[in-house]
Amino acid sequence: MGAKTAKKLEGVAASEGVAVGPAFFYDPARLEPERSGISGDEVEAEIERFEKAVEAVAGQLSKIAKKLEEEGAGEEAEIFEAHIELARDLELSESVEERIRDLQSPEAAVLAAGEEFAGMFAAMEDEYMAARADDVRDVTGQIAAELMGRKAGGLETLERPAVILARNLAPSETARLPKGIVLGLVTAEGSRTSHVAIMARSMGIPAVVGVGGALEGVRDASIVAVDGTEGYAMADPDEETTADFEIKERQMAAEREALEEFRHTEARTLDGQRIEVSANLGSHHEAGDALSWGAEGVGLFRTEFLFMEREELPSEDEQYEAYAAVARAFGEKPVIIRTLDVGGDKDLPGIDQPEEENPFLGWRGIRMCLDTPELFKPQLRAILRAATEGNLKVMFPMVADVEEIRAAKAVLKECRKELEDEGTEFGEVEIGVMIETPAAAVCAPELAKAVSFFSVGTNDLVQYTLAADRGNERLRRLQRPDHPAVMELIRCACEAAEEAGIWVGVCGEAAADEALIPRFVELGITELSMSPPSIPKAKKVISEISGTPAT
Repeated sequence: MGAKTAKKLEGVAASEGVAVGPAFFYDPARLEPERSGISGDEVEAEIERFEKAVEAVAGQLSKIAKKLEEEGAGEEAEIFEAHIELARDLELSESVEERIRDLQSPEAAVLAAGEEFAGMFAAMEDEYMAARADDVRDVTGQIAAELMGRKAGGLETLERPAVILARNLAPSETARLPKGIVLGLVTAEGSRTSHVAIMARSMGIPAVVGVGGALEGVRDASIVAVDGTEGYAMADPDEETTADFEIKERQMAAEREALEEFRHTEARTLDGQRIEVSANLGSHHEAGDALSWGAEGVGLFRTEFLFMEREELPSEDEQYEAYAAVARAFGEKPVIIRTLDVGGDKDLPGIDQPEEENPFLGWRGIRMCLDTPELFKPQLRAILRAATEGNLKVMFPMVADVEEIRAAKAVLKECRKELEDEGTEFGEVEIGVMIETPAAAVCAPELAKAVSFFSVGTNDLVQYTLAADRGNERLRRLQRPDHPAVMELIRCACEAAEEAGIWVGVCGEAAADEALIPRFVELGITELSMSPPSIPKAKKVISEISGTPAT
């Protein structure tokens, strides 16, 4: 029998590095409920059984989180802490209990409720939030398995080094990977912000995700080569390809070692210009890991997680605790809190949200907040209170004109007055605006007079400028932050900022793009905010360029 023909699988570069090794195809059976219904006299007992299953799963997750903390794996531990909260989520429990009272079996109820909640996340345009659908399915799947007396199996039985191929890997499955034995990961689903990608990066495992249906065509592969930097894998590579990968592996190992010196140094250009390299965070739990990567601040703290899948809006005190925690973690380093940025793609409890044909061009971000003071004011009050704990700044999203900024500042002023009258301690915060609509970039000269800083949200700026939905695969060629139209708008914003004497940052994915960093610095951008693992390389790139703007 002749050698197998090599097959290339193209996907998303999820975790840097290369690896070559035997293939291990992980294909667990789909979890199906053992029974669909129950009788009326079983309802209360089955609800109690469901509650016990929730606590059992929360206990298991807690053990994993504690073990990861002890091993110094902070970011992975935070994922499991979030999963504990999700397992005990009141709205999820109520949805399951309602289904049980309708005589659905608890295992069927929890799987159905989980799929409904996951669908809400998956429909969101924000890639980071959409990736949380997998977390919901993971946790509810564990609860259903507990109810049915099934135990996890498969991955932990792996006894020899291998490259794992799978449709997807949930955080709970990734946590069971034997240490030092997984050479690489290739999944059909996933994105750079999915938890399999986050955990692969934290564990230093090369990973390619989102290869789609091509994965099915390599079920019989013997050897797989993974390039998590370029975003592709080769099934049954020839000898020449294998040799090339081995060379790459040695080169990357040397590069990783060289990057260590940049992790905790200040980023400066060759001529001494200071460029701040910060982290994008989705939760205060991620602060420790960001600091370990050398974050010099937080350029974007997403507050949406506090509002997700709840029966009630988060209280002012709950928000204060989250903002104060990240402020304390970073001390004097700046932390930019972005106010709530959701719209019709996500229902908020107690908020009358209209059905919109295109919610991403609708009532969202600052527009929604200004119209709903019961949503906006508690968040601003919490931010002002938390400002006593560190160096907090506030940033408003989805701005189209200066009137919105004036209105937002007026609400912030009201909140200061209220806190002062109550005798509640609060701090001062600088005010910034997201440059993510073409209107904001065009109106930048006027906006710059009203705020202390700009932060360019390249993800949305690209899609709004080029009328190309960033979730539409057919429009991938247009999803380019380096498109001339996008770069021209960024240039306009930078010129307006310089004229007004304020600074400009970038907090979209493009902030970590090695090819774009020199162009951003040349335009006058002085802060770049990104996924924490990208920080050392960004600092290295900055150290190798001149900061003097082109004439």
